[in-house]
Amino acid sequence: MIKRSLLFILMIMGLLITGCIKETYNMRMLSKKAHISPTLAISAVKGDISFSDVVKSSDTVVFDKDKLVILVFKKDSVIDLKLSDFTKATIQKTATIDPNSYDLNLGDVMNHISGTVKFFNPSIKFNYTNSFPDPVKISLNVTAKGKNSTVPLNLSPFTLSKPNLPVQQEVTTTFIIDKSNSNLPDLISLPPETINYSGTAVITSTVKDKGIENYAIGANRLTGSLEIDVPMDLSLNNLQFKDTVNNFIKNNSGDNPLDPADFQLLLINVSTKNGFPLGATLKMSLYDSSTKTEKSTVEATKHLDPAPIDGNGKASGVTETTTSFEFTSVFFSNVNKADKIIFTVILNTTGTTPQEVKIYSDYRINFNAALVVKPDINFK
Repeated sequence: MIKRSLLFILMIMGLLITGCIKETYNMRMLSKKAHISPTLAISAVKGDISFSDVVKSSDTVVFDKDKLVILVFKKDSVIDLKLSDFTKATIQKTATIDPNSYDLNLGDVMNHISGTVKFFNPSIKFNYTNSFPDPVKISLNVTAKGKNSTVPLNLSPFTLSKPNLPVQQEVTTTFIIDKSNSNLPDLISLPPETINYSGTAVITSTVKDKGIENYAIGANRLTGSLEIDVPMDLSLNNLQFKDTVNNFIKNNSGDNPLDPADFQLLLINVSTKNGFPLGATLKMSLYDSSTKTEKSTVEATKHLDPAPIDGNGKASGVTETTTSFEFTSVFFSNVNKADKIIFTVILNTTGTTPQEVKIYSDYRINFNAALVVKPDINFK
């Protein structure tokens, strides 16, 4: 009786606040056995959110001067070679770049993802300092391991810049690896959980010039680091993200004054103005882990449509969408039969065939949500 009364009080509060209860009831019946099922409409939530409101600029997420979003991953000390690391050959001296790996810490995320993502313009900056006066050629063997496959970088050997002796003792510069000289877009589009690398460095001795010694004993060294830049210049084709959480709706203790069974219907109506070139489908499933079955699923009646884009893949306006999430009595009857809830989001970029789009930090989405509730109240 306590929880029925509390539910009724909440219903009356909704009446006083919103004036949206359409049915009328004989209040004298409340002293007897009664059953009422009013419908309440409540303006619940409205908001206007930009990408930069949700994701802040950091060492890993960078907004460039045009506000394009770029993911940045860095690996220090991928190469550290001294003259003593090379063989003693006269013409060509070879050193080994020991096998190593770089964990991008995406393993947990990848366990929840399926579908296809393609990044169009990733790059790797090999930042190095070289004090060897002779040409140094680097051969790198790089592979990326994803959840189900491995992709090679296919980078040809490249020669480093060398110092201009005697006026310059070392040179610090960058070699760029991108789609023009490698298989990098396919490698990054796995997406990779780890990147494995190894290789060799070969010094080819040249004839001494103007009496300058090729090597100052103990002074020659090559050090290098990597910076992986992944601009959010991409396409998504049914990229599905699933996350499983404990059933927070379930009444485990029995002392909750509100029970899911008290509702015949709960409807959330959502209107959006989407400035992102990303469309989304949302659903929520009650899951029984003991039987590995989905007991009931609620899915948006219409997917969130993406914004239109211009010829450069940038959003050029907003798209308005109205959709609903309907939680019926069937859903509520299964709440206490499930110990988990699975949330699923499916993303696609603009176009029937997903097009290349760019994500900028000033993209916005405006939304209004209204709640329609039909409780089922029995006074005994």
